[in-house]
Amino acid sequence: IAKVPTGPVVSLITAVYNNESHLRDALESAKSQDYPHIEHIIIDGGSTDGTLEILEDYREEIALVISEPDSGIYDALNKGIRNASGTYIAFLHSDDVFDNPAALRRLVEASEHSNAEFCCSDVVIVDRDSDEIIRFYMAQYFRTWLFKIGWMPPHPGCLFKRSLHDEFGLYSTKFKIAGDFDFMVRMFFSRTIRWTYVNNITMRMRRGGASN
Repeated sequence: IAKVPTGPVVSLITAVYNNESHLRDALESAKSQDYPHIEHIIIDGGSTDGTLEILEDYREEIALVISEPDSGIYDALNKGIRNASGTYIAFLHSDDVFDNPAALRRLVEASEHSNAEFCCSDVVIVDRDSDEIIRFYMAQYFRTWLFKIGWMPPHPGCLFKRSLHDEFGLYSTKFKIAGDFDFMVRMFFSRTIRWTYVNNITMRMRRGGASN
């Protein structure tokens, strides 16, 4: 795979807990990306299965592993953000995989071209066993007023400027699965956010995760 020579660093954050069955797929997916400037940060909640052994197999591709108990997914993601040094932040959950090798590159290129602080794309939800597509989660219709009826762009298909978290804070740990919605509402209704959309499926989410 041809690698692009220059570009800003993307801090890719993966939260995992006892997911030896699918973690390797996620790590291979990150490794396959043709965007070379990736700082992959793994936040493990203190797994007791084979998760840590799998992470050891990928130590050359991983920038940082933190393994300790946490109070939920948003606590884990916040740990990743605090330790991130990239210009951009993206998320790859341990059940999910990138749809194609150019996924991250397309998000970065769109953001850089339009000077966007936030970039969203489409994702698909697939069956855990067969990988059959069950649902298209499209971001092309995103408008900020849709937050008022409970709709948001698919979080795993989004790229955030790190500066947004510096400005608006981290994810609230008061929510079990709605911390990303809460953060985007705080972000978009505080001021005008420069954002763009990539007409591309970037992520394949396995059905059965915490939010679906």
